[in-house]
Amino acid sequence: MGEGRKDKGDLVEEKRMHKIFIDLERLNRLNAEGCMACGHKFSLGDEVVLARGKWQGFKYIHRNEAVFDRKTESYYDRKYYAAVKDSL
Repeated sequence: MGEGRKDKGDLVEEKRMHKIFIDLERLNRLNAEGCMACGHKFSLGDEVVLARGKWQGFKYIHRNEAVFDRKTESYYDRKYYAAVKDSL
């Protein structure tokens, strides 16, 4: 592989690094706001990612509400990504 280029294994590992599971501390901190993508509260053990969306900056959302963009190496809210993917 050329320098600066990532193979598939690197991309899988990179995506895995961004995944987070809700523990009690995060549950208490995040549930006042809940998931910005779906509006539901988080539960212990939920898989979440830091993602961009219609909100400012990054927020924790449920992993199943997110899509990973390889170009920007970031997660996005699915609905937001569908609307802006051509401009990224």
